[in-house]
Amino acid sequence: MKKLFLILFALIAVSTLRAQESAAPDYNDIRQKIFNPKHPNYYPALVKRYLENDTTLSLEEYRCLYYGYTLQEDFVPYQREHQQLFDIRRRLAQSGGMIGLCSDAQRQARAVLEDNPFDLLAISTYAIAALQLGDSTTWRQMRGRLEDILDVIISSGDGETPESAFHVIAIEHEYEVLNRLGLEVEKDSLVSATVEYLRVKPNAEGEHGFYFDFSACRNIYDVKYSE
Repeated sequence: MKKLFLILFALIAVSTLRAQESAAPDYNDIRQKIFNPKHPNYYPALVKRYLENDTTLSLEEYRCLYYGYTLQEDFVPYQREHQQLFDIRRRLAQSGGMIGLCSDAQRQARAVLEDNPFDLLAISTYAIAALQLGDSTTWRQMRGRLEDILDVIISSGDGETPESAFHVIAIEHEYEVLNRLGLEVEKDSLVSATVEYLRVKPNAEGEHGFYFDFSACRNIYDVKYSE
């Protein structure tokens, strides 16, 4: 079943990662788009398409969805980790497709996604369970969501410096990006109040680590919970 896990987090070439154009999210621009009912990227309309698994959503629309989520009233910064969901995803990757385990995984993942439709752990868990149950339609839908969100994060920088860090809206998403790149974390360390460096284990690509910027999460936390 390790192959199953690798299928979900298909390794993309680091050369492609380096070559692509990237840009940090412009939250002022995103705000003007997603709160304007007349704009094509009006948030309620985008979310409806996202939840309906619209495969025509562009990278720019996904950027508005992902980073724009932090500007929504129901966004909760620093959400608690779903350790139970993480454990069940790991068991799924090692199992032979036990129906009971898959059904339980989907139930837990669905509950998390009702609160946060961009929870990458829940999306990936749901996808693995669907694949093991032979539900190819749901597998493709969940895999598409996961890959498109990870593409958004990877498009936000190159991860080489604090200034060009990958931008995430949740700290746990940093680890999902490294899964996507086929890399394992060796050590994490804070570089500043809003930037973290994840050093990775030795790998064939010769990568040492990447910087991640979680300032959106920190900024919203300060606004919502500062005295």
